[in-house]
Amino acid sequence: MARRFPFVFIFLCTALLICSAYYWRVPFDLCADTEADYLDSLGIFRVHVIEPPIEKTSGQRMTVQLLSIYNPITDSTRLLSQKADLYIRVDSAQPPPVMGDILLVRTRITRPAARFTGDFDYGHHLRLQHKAGVGYASSDHWQRIGHRSVRSLRAYALAVQQRLVKRYQDAGLTGRALAFMSAITLGERDALDSELRQSFAAAGAAHVLAVSGLHTGIIYHVIISLLTCFGMYRPRYEQRLRRVVLALVIILAMWAYAFVTGLSPSVLRAVLMLTIVQVGWMCRRDGVSLNTLAAAACICLWADPLSLFNVSFQLSFAAVLGILLLVPHMNSVWHIQKNKLSLWLRDLVNVSLAATIGTLPVTLFYFGQVSRFFLLTNLLIIPAAELLVVIGIVVLVLSPTIVGTWLAVALKYMCSWTCAYVSWIEHLPFSTLHMHATPWMVVCLVAAIVFVYASMQQRHLAWLAPAVACVALLCVLHVQDVRMISQEQALAISGRTLYYKHGSIVEKHSLESHYTFFRFDGKDYVYAPYLSGKKQHSLQQYCREHAITMWGTN
Repeated sequence: MARRFPFVFIFLCTALLICSAYYWRVPFDLCADTEADYLDSLGIFRVHVIEPPIEKTSGQRMTVQLLSIYNPITDSTRLLSQKADLYIRVDSAQPPPVMGDILLVRTRITRPAARFTGDFDYGHHLRLQHKAGVGYASSDHWQRIGHRSVRSLRAYALAVQQRLVKRYQDAGLTGRALAFMSAITLGERDALDSELRQSFAAAGAAHVLAVSGLHTGIIYHVIISLLTCFGMYRPRYEQRLRRVVLALVIILAMWAYAFVTGLSPSVLRAVLMLTIVQVGWMCRRDGVSLNTLAAAACICLWADPLSLFNVSFQLSFAAVLGILLLVPHMNSVWHIQKNKLSLWLRDLVNVSLAATIGTLPVTLFYFGQVSRFFLLTNLLIIPAAELLVVIGIVVLVLSPTIVGTWLAVALKYMCSWTCAYVSWIEHLPFSTLHMHATPWMVVCLVAAIVFVYASMQQRHLAWLAPAVACVALLCVLHVQDVRMISQEQALAISGRTLYYKHGSIVEKHSLESHYTFFRFDGKDYVYAPYLSGKKQHSLQQYCREHAITMWGTN
């Protein structure tokens, strides 16, 4: 039996090397292209818009290539090569910028830092995307001076994506239904409102809104079903030529789907993994293994080492790792009648549970919340997402014919019912568990999961004792994290309880409502982490009128 190439070992060595280079800057700096001496300096930048601008409440947001900077004090111009995010205000005097425009912008390029401990660090996020920083400009501080077509594969992919969104509009989709279908089929999430994003996140269905492994798997099974006539003409092992042709067609179709979704990193990772699986199938090696997962991770890290610190990268591979390790043992525990419905239900529950367990440490560390009813959510949302994706593709093909229009009407109702179900899950009592995990708490949680897996692997309950000990230590660390409120960090959150220090007394407020008013150090505050959209805007206006400070909001 031939020895398998040790991709798991190579991945671990690669990850260790990247961590060393990132945190200790040896032997090289992975973020060297984002370091710039012009940060926080006012200047006149000549920029090239390299992606379609996105309409935001604060103006147009766009990704630009910095071409040069002019310093009016020294009367000097310097060429640049970094990328940056740019927000500009647009008035009626001139049309808004489009992809390919060359602009002169008077602004500062800055790298924002997190305001509170545990907040989203936008500056760190920009650095991971190889961007120097972000700039803001009012309507009279920018000017269009030319246009140059963007010649890149991603630019062409984004242009195709926008044309497909237009086909949805031609079929009759509007409003939230248009934004929802564009997100789950094409990866265009810019039109999603913050309230819908929060509902899906609180209900444990945020993965549905981001085109990733779930959606790629749906497309993959649809393509295989069509090419094999729903499994009736699947090539056998001895039919090598048919296997190779079928695998090549599937690979090309999957990369075409990645192209129309704008070549987003999450889709590229999923398609890359499926490509490796198909190549293995051509070589008579079926299934996804740890070696396949490690090979895909190695290729992603060799292409962009900083993706190791990307939350999406960590969630994707943690979910697949949990499924690969836990699902086979979960299936052996369930003794059910082997009919199609019961097997489908078992697989759905086990895959959802395994993916949630695998991503739990990452989710609690970065987001500090997890849905208690994620199984209840996925039992309906995943089948609904499969149906919506399939019908959405048919609408894209048939738009704007009468059949496409009828299907678009059905999609409107289905999207409305899906969003209503998610909103119902979100508002169930105690639907969301809030707990911000520290690094040591993450270590305890990962150790507990490893010991539980060892117990399932070895079929011995003795491994559960250290798992229980790790969970107990996790609870102790969590309680200490809540109680250790210093003068520097006078506020802390645990679950739905807000703790703050008033003199020498630690007081607390319940966060059962969407917002909580409290008084600290002689000033009035309101904590409102669950508001979005119009509700948050109204509360902000109220706080401005009454000199109340909002704390803990984005």
